[in-house]
Amino acid sequence: MSRFRAWLQRIKLHAQISDTAAIARRYFVIGAFDGALTILGVIIGAASVAEGGEIDTRLVVAAGLAGGIALSVSSTVGAFEAERIQLMLDHQNLERAMLRRVEGTRRDAIHISSTISALVHGLSPILGVLIPLSPFIFFQNLSPIDALELAVILTSAFLFVMGAYLGSLIKEMIVYTGLRFVIAGLGTAIVLFLLGGHV
Repeated sequence: MSRFRAWLQRIKLHAQISDTAAIARRYFVIGAFDGALTILGVIIGAASVAEGGEIDTRLVVAAGLAGGIALSVSSTVGAFEAERIQLMLDHQNLERAMLRRVEGTRRDAIHISSTISALVHGLSPILGVLIPLSPFIFFQNLSPIDALELAVILTSAFLFVMGAYLGSLIKEMIVYTGLRFVIAGLGTAIVLFLLGGHV
């Protein structure tokens, strides 16, 4: 067995021990949702206070990317520490129940799970950020207002897909779960736009 394959087998074993897949899935959804909604809020906020309806595209992209990077770093550090502490608490409870120290594979799994969770939670906001920003980055021939409308449509579609995916995991009607995500996103967008008009 090659070294790389042995390493993959080790990662897989540690992931199974600490149920990393479920944790990573949860962090991916939270991170992507936060990223998409936060940056959509930045874009709508910029649009709502734009003089004469002129949205500064460069400002939107710069603020969006800066916010996305900050969210990514914050999510990575927060997820790593939160997951590490929780897994260590669970491990200590297990040791107390068994009346002895538990070393080796299970303790290694804590580090692997914390690292994977942190990476997923750190990278997923970047994906979420790129959804509402993509019209401003990749479709520069669009007017700022058209780019804003496309950003809202793309973000709503992205939120629907994430909600539908989660609904499919629990055998819930995917349209129902998808629309709940979309309503949360559009509701936030409307509130932000109304607030921006009074700033």
